[in-house]
Amino acid sequence: MTDTNPGSTSVPKILVTDLPEGRAVTTYFVALDKEPATDRNGKSFLRLKLRDASGEVKAIHFDPDETVVGDLASGDVVRVSGTYSVHEKFGQQFQIKELSIMAPGEYDIGTLAAVSPVPLAELEGRLARLIATVCSPSLHALLERAFDPSTEPGATFAVVPAAVRNHHAYRHGLLEHSLIVAEVAAAVAERFTTVNRDLTVAGALLHDIGKVQSYSADPMAPGFTDTGRLHGEIVIGHDIVRGLTDEIAGFPAEISVQLRHIVVSHHGEREKGSPVVVRLMPESDQPPTSAFAKPLALLSICLPLPKGS
Repeated sequence: MTDTNPGSTSVPKILVTDLPEGRAVTTYFVALDKEPATDRNGKSFLRLKLRDASGEVKAIHFDPDETVVGDLASGDVVRVSGTYSVHEKFGQQFQIKELSIMAPGEYDIGTLAAVSPVPLAELEGRLARLIATVCSPSLHALLERAFDPSTEPGATFAVVPAAVRNHHAYRHGLLEHSLIVAEVAAAVAERFTTVNRDLTVAGALLHDIGKVQSYSADPMAPGFTDTGRLHGEIVIGHDIVRGLTDEIAGFPAEISVQLRHIVVSHHGEREKGSPVVVRLMPESDQPPTSAFAKPLALLSICLPLPKGS
């Protein structure tokens, strides 16, 4: 049966990537996606995922303590004893013999949540320097308001991941990703005299702002929020930008429309989630490499609109 008392002794941490095959170990992980089940003989067992900063592994626990299973929530840190194996049919799996919920202070949180490899202070400094280059009073005020770390959405923007799995899927990932896009877009914008650089930088920094509400800020339970699943980050981002521009007295309506167009079109195609398609630059003006795809989309939006369009 499951041990319900974790005890006061420290538990050594073994990362998912370092689990020895076939040897019994005791360590701790974040528990996710618990799934109580019953086998063909009516005996209870528990499926779940175990995650730390290095990755995750599927786990199974036969004959679990029902009280502990009832108390266990996604994002709880658990002490587990068991054996890791690679099964021909089921793949990587950790078979749990004992499981207990740990209390804060009994584990090293730094081993559990993946964090950006770039120090937060460096990211914050780069953001401040980039915002300082925006000369438009209205856009500068907007960016100062949007990314103020003492209020929302800036406080959450600095914390949440940029994705659940695909890229920058770690703490501070959205800040890191948005900075990379904005820095590249700014550098490319400086090469085109017809491009509004300030609008490009603002749009690049704000293009994924909807993720502050669509992704969980809890490092122990990453994933989509209910709002994110129901509305999607593009719709949320559009509404956030509209709300922010409405807060700033005299903010130009035309610029607000253009910024929101950047948000709703930045995926580039309707098939990739954008409700509208971005305006494209003339082919002869496009940089030759696909590495500029997202900055290029931002630049194309920031070109002056033809008369009558």
